[in-house]
Amino acid sequence: MLGDSAFSTAAVMVPAFNKGHNSSLSEEKRFFNTKLAKIRIKSEHCIGLLKAQFQQLRGFRQVIRNTSDLDAILNLTLCSCILHNLLIEHPLPPDWFDDEMENLDQDDERNQSVENSRLVATKSLPTC
Repeated sequence: MLGDSAFSTAAVMVPAFNKGHNSSLSEEKRFFNTKLAKIRIKSEHCIGLLKAQFQQLRGFRQVIRNTSDLDAILNLTLCSCILHNLLIEHPLPPDWFDDEMENLDQDDERNQSVENSRLVATKSLPTC
């Protein structure tokens, strides 16, 4: 996993290098942090796109009490990723949407973000 400098190095975690007090990072460490940040930004954009397209990912209302609760959340997230990738390859035809879509309040950010993310996801972004 990739993390920012708040994480500590572990067998499964690669964090960015910390700049200590009154010291600077070497050229190699700055280069590494830049490359790591670019990867993390792409990941964050992908998560944002998924949350815009699949509203249930914005906040899970299920309390995680055991591994089956966690599995349910992970399966929902995996299904959302699969649907996202399918919609990129096979966008929904415009005639599948009824006229009520035109009557949505375009100033409402919830309606705007879902519509924009659907258009963006079917045109330009890579699969997650």
